[in-house]
Amino acid sequence: MDKRYILSFLSIIATVVMLAACNSETASTISQGVSVESAKQMLIQNNDVVILDVRTPKEFAKGHIAGAVNINIHDPSFSQAASTLARDKTYIVHCAVNPRGGRGDKSISILNELGFTELLSLDGGLNAWKRAGLPINQS
Repeated sequence: MDKRYILSFLSIIATVVMLAACNSETASTISQGVSVESAKQMLIQNNDVVILDVRTPKEFAKGHIAGAVNINIHDPSFSQAASTLARDKTYIVHCAVNPRGGRGDKSISILNELGFTELLSLDGGLNAWKRAGLPINQS
């Protein structure tokens, strides 16, 4: 009977450890999503909101949200470039489609590590922005 109690106890401890690990990873790597409509309103109403486009410069030149800052997540100097951004702003981060685990999430994870706290992920990325009929700038 003592053996069953020990096994049960160890099982509970293992479950608690796994849950704690999952929760800490989730908190540091996954940001809150924001809809295209909400993002548009935030940009209109608040000067402290910045669109951060993490696609390549070539993709950015083909079309981007007006006023967006472009820092390529694939560039080895991404962290260095991102560290120059103001930390008192809210950043709406996006790539082309913003799938979970994609370029947007990877960027948000790095930005979290750099001490940024106000980070949102644009639901559907630039493609959703376009589908909503919102303006795109080309450079």
